[in-house]
Amino acid sequence: MYPIASEKGLNLDFIYPEIEYIHADRLKLKQILNNLLDNAVKFTDEGSITFKVEINEGNNYRFSVIDIGIGIPEDKKDEIFEPFKQLDSGTNRRYSGTGLGLTLVKRLVELHGGELWVESVESEGSKFTFKIPPES
Repeated sequence: MYPIASEKGLNLDFIYPEIEYIHADRLKLKQILNNLLDNAVKFTDEGSITFKVEINEGNNYRFSVIDIGIGIPEDKKDEIFEPFKQLDSGTNRRYSGTGLGLTLVKRLVELHGGELWVESVESEGSKFTFKIPPES
């Protein structure tokens, strides 16, 4: 994501503790993170994007991708996880995509025994967070 973010003038910040091992499917975890970071870069025109990993109570891993992009209207937050649903779905769409990325992310997180949620304010940005148990 760095080359694309850099081309747009975006900063990528990474905050994470030392992690020896995460019990997860490496390719699927990479796909989850790539999809979330790709969306953050796509929907953010300036500023920064933060990728953060935390280990909380119960040793769950909590991953967050935080942007200061376009945000999501409150009434659309549940729809974005449905297949082929996009906020920008008109014929004059500004953003490309199939509307499957977040559906796939949600499914892959659930396959790891985790959960995914979003916090967002329209025109202020979004924070997508998922957690997976230490042994998924």
